[in-house]
Amino acid sequence: MKIINGGNARYLGELKEFKKGLPHGVINKTKTDVGGTYVAANCDKNYIIVCPFRDLVDSIAADENNKYEVFKCYGGVRETAYKSYIKKHQAPYKVAVTYDSLPKLLKWLQEDTDRWSIVVDEYHMTLEEMDYRSEAIDGLLDNISKFSHYTFLSATPIDDEFEIPFIRSLPHYKIIWDNCQQITVKRIKTTRLLNGLTELINIFNSQGIRLPDIYGELKEVEQLYIFINSVTSIKQIIETLDLDPIEVKICCADRMRNKLILDKYPIEPVSNPNKRINFFTKKCFQGCNLFTNNGLVIVASDAHKANTLVDISTTMEQIAGRIRANEESQNIFRHLMVHIFSTNNHILSDEEFTAIMKSKEDDAKQLLSLQEKATPTECEALIKRVNVETDILSISHDRLVFNEQKRQSFIYKHKLQQCYKNGINLRVCFDKSEKFIPTNQDTWTEFDIVVKKAFTVSYEQLLKDYLEHPNTQYEQEYPEFPLFRKYLTETEMNTCRWNKDKMLKMVNDRKLLNKAFKAIYQEDLFISDKDLKQKLVEQFKRLGISLSPKATLIKDCQLYEVKRCCDYSTGKKVNGYKLGKMKFDFTL
Repeated sequence: MKIINGGNARYLGELKEFKKGLPHGVINKTKTDVGGTYVAANCDKNYIIVCPFRDLVDSIAADENNKYEVFKCYGGVRETAYKSYIKKHQAPYKVAVTYDSLPKLLKWLQEDTDRWSIVVDEYHMTLEEMDYRSEAIDGLLDNISKFSHYTFLSATPIDDEFEIPFIRSLPHYKIIWDNCQQITVKRIKTTRLLNGLTELINIFNSQGIRLPDIYGELKEVEQLYIFINSVTSIKQIIETLDLDPIEVKICCADRMRNKLILDKYPIEPVSNPNKRINFFTKKCFQGCNLFTNNGLVIVASDAHKANTLVDISTTMEQIAGRIRANEESQNIFRHLMVHIFSTNNHILSDEEFTAIMKSKEDDAKQLLSLQEKATPTECEALIKRVNVETDILSISHDRLVFNEQKRQSFIYKHKLQQCYKNGINLRVCFDKSEKFIPTNQDTWTEFDIVVKKAFTVSYEQLLKDYLEHPNTQYEQEYPEFPLFRKYLTETEMNTCRWNKDKMLKMVNDRKLLNKAFKAIYQEDLFISDKDLKQKLVEQFKRLGISLSPKATLIKDCQLYEVKRCCDYSTGKKVNGYKLGKMKFDFTL
């Protein structure tokens, strides 16, 4: 691998290695928003920029700083539009195209690839989406080899262990930058992810959320950017909160199914103005540009819904780079993110997964063997047996072929699920990342109270957390907590079943108890258990104390010293207490 020193440069285009375009091979640019595709769109070569999503095509073409007009190629765009673009412009030509539309673009080029360079942006997506976009990705990898100069580009590249031989054999480049912005991620583990996220948004709307900004000053969060790869979950949240469509921006695949699910809530392009609450599914996790001066990024991963899992080394780092910086926008919370996640300890073990993969490989070998002896009609029947989401086979030119990329994708997805088996596994993933740093607890003190309110099931759990970690933020929200801590034991709180009213009544009794103790006080007095109980009965009746008047209560006295002892002045042993000096002037 060749290391390229980016130093303090802002963009790749400032480096000598990128003045004439992108090098042939695999480029790990290591951070987002450094103008990788901008180099391709503005150098003096004909360039095809391949993107995983239509929104990314639109984003590249919409850059007002482009020297050349970029032709957008995706579903619905016809050859006449392309020919019109070529006729209207002179070389160098620039085309941004989706995975799915690359084959038709090549037909329009009449396979004349010698005059073109090509770059696959966010190429790690070829691994992440192989299970449900295998046909488009297979076609992409086949077509790339038709070019003499091609580049795979990403800020979060595929790990070496998952690269297919074709990509692994290419030259690799890594850019090392000075002064990269690291991000503190608040990790929130929960068993009630969707309900908690809904309540967190409700608190944001009703009470507000404050966090220290990049300069350490406590500021109100004005916008939420919520990344959750589930349209049904988004719908459940916005319906539960009955949010007005004008308050919510939803960016997801513009499919009929999603439109039907979201009903009155429209699907919007990423380029639309941001709103107070913004939701994004996976189609917007990569490469899309968002701009704000005040926005908190929240990522939600449900271990029981594999499609929502976020890879820390790739997707999470990509999400961290979605909110960009320019002359008008500098997000004051760009140093912070929130990751809400659940875990699942029923993830397949490595042994179980290996057995399943062995079965898939055996099935693939059997089908390929049958294909060698089959007639065209029999081949057609075999192809119909292939499940493109679960088999390690793909269909190419009406034939079954073994798909190494799909095999690697299955292994990758298994490793990703294992990260969410427990909180320890996930923490290890964060520790491995150079982008994220450990949480500074002082940063999140006030936010933790909001989180507890949103994700904690009961008042009991809130109080227990306070007893374990007392702080002024809790006391501002729950002024009764310090009273409980001062006057009651946890056993007594449990006796009250952690009921607020019952505990407050017991606290009030504790306060009145000191009045009773003062009324019976005489310095250096010995008082028997029997006499003490009788005096407490009288005082409890006078003061309206509901506690049982036991002599042992004197041990809780805060006014004066109390010592357990015996008296023999009558010739008999009498158990009781010796009342000592006043500890302080206690005003009641």
